[in-house]
Amino acid sequence: MKSARLSYYSLVLFFSALWFSSCNKETNLSKPDFALNYFPLKVNQETIYNVDSTVYNDFNNSTTLFQFQLKDIVVSKFKDMEGYEAYRVERYKKTSTQDWFFQKLITRRIINNRAEEVLDNRRYVRLVFPPSLQSTWNGNLYNDLDIWRHEITDIDAPLTIGTNKLDSTLNIIQYKEVNLIREDIYLETYAKNIGLVVKEVKAIDKDISTGRTRRGFMYKMQLDSFTTK
Repeated sequence: MKSARLSYYSLVLFFSALWFSSCNKETNLSKPDFALNYFPLKVNQETIYNVDSTVYNDFNNSTTLFQFQLKDIVVSKFKDMEGYEAYRVERYKKTSTQDWFFQKLITRRIINNRAEEVLDNRRYVRLVFPPSLQSTWNGNLYNDLDIWRHEITDIDAPLTIGTNKLDSTLNIIQYKEVNLIREDIYLETYAKNIGLVVKEVKAIDKDISTGRTRRGFMYKMQLDSFTTK
């Protein structure tokens, strides 16, 4: 009987040791990196962008260039209507004749594997996690616009914008359709620990016989500076 009890206790100790060993290994394993820092959300972070916009008007055959700055400030964190943690972002605009003035309110959140943004009363899916080459998703999944199949075309690539040297960026084609009479191209670039650093839009109508731009606009917004407190 004594021998049986010893065998029993030996087995208990053996399996306990295996269990503790397994727990320690799981504890020591590094957590998977979902690259959430491509869409960082932190109160007081501030991003300034330089914007160039060209508008083509076939009514008076004019081309008008606009240059201004936009500033996004993450001002607070709150619980949204669905009970999820979200962030309030205030966007300001500055022109050559007017100092910073409030333009619009934006909300952002990360839920499950999605980075979402509410802009002009529409919710967009900006990123999915973990991002990878050829990741695709419908950016208009939660609004009433047409399906736009976003695709990541480059990831973890270095990029220099002015004096900003960025170690890791990813590029997204949000939408692209080009033919003889129309060009619609929407692109975004995100950088780790900063978020959006470049947004480009080309939406123009062309003359089918000459290829000349008749009407529409081109828009480029790119990082000027980024700070966080």
